[in-house]
Amino acid sequence: MLIPVVLSGGKEELVNKDDLQFLIDIQQVMLFKRSDGWVVLGQDKLRGQGGPYHGEEQRQHEEFSLVQDELFSLDG
Repeated sequence: MLIPVVLSGGKEELVNKDDLQFLIDIQQVMLFKRSDGWVVLGQDKLRGQGGPYHGEEQRQHEEFSLVQDELFSLDG
């Protein structure tokens, strides 16, 4: 999927996500378009730059109960 971007010099391009990240890293992007609209670098939040999370853990982790362990035991 190609992402519309506006480079620092004003040139419009379509780039893939890896190229977008590289261009952001070297500070060559002014704007890029997400599904919900345009992102202004230096003004809008970017993924992964929100700082540490101090809330309750909400990810789901697979844990086997004793019953499941007994059902899937390799001992027979």
